[in-house]
Formats: sequence, structure tokens, C-alpha cells
Amino acid sequence: MTRLRAVAACAALGVLAACGSPAVPPAQNYATVTGRVYDASTNQPLSGVVVTVDTILTFVTGSDGTYRIGTVPLGTYQVGVSPPSGYTAPSMNVAPYAGSIVAGQTIVVDIPLTK
Repeated sequence: MTRLRAVAACAALGVLAACGSPAVPPAQNYATVTGRVYDASTNQPLSGVVVTVDTILTFVTGSDGTYRIGTVPLGTYQVGVSPPSGYTAPSMNVAPYAGSIVAGQTIVVDIPLTK
């Protein structure tokens, strides 16, 4: 019975190898958005804040208030934040950066929140 399982497993692997896999675009076809979310009056980092790139990609800030969203496809996006209770986002309509992202670029967007 074990020989039959081994043959079946090899056959399955052979079929998968013959099908190929979808091509993954190279890393240079993406950009990175990184930054820090902090309290504007105390300059203290805010952890657990949700940062989004055009509501498509999201990341939650770490204990030091930083975030890093990699593999952002090329194009034009807005960076936004969902402020925690008691805080408000910048008056610039929750879009501290609105611009075109190019291949290999790292954009730094620091987001001050006010109470």
C-alpha cells in the first residue's frame, strides 16, 4: 500500500510541475510606503493604528508607531489612516500623500494625529 501512495504522490507532483505556476512580477515593479503615526502634541508613537493605501493595502502600526506597506503596485494612490478613539486625522482629508508611485520607490509618510 505504501508503494501505491508513493507512486500517486509522484504522479501528483508531476502534474503540478507540468502545469507551471503563475508568473510573479519582479520586486522592482513595486514601491514601498513607510512612515510613523504619532500624537501631534506629544510626539509619542501611536500603536495599533490602521494605515491604508487606497483602501486596498492595510497595515497596523507597531508599538513604535511605524508601518511599512511593501509591494504597492505602480500607480496613483492616497495614504489614509483610521484614527483611534479620541484622535482625529489631519485636516488634509486623511491623505497626507497623494501622488504617483514609481518602481522601486520608497515613500515616507509620517502621520500626526491630534486629540
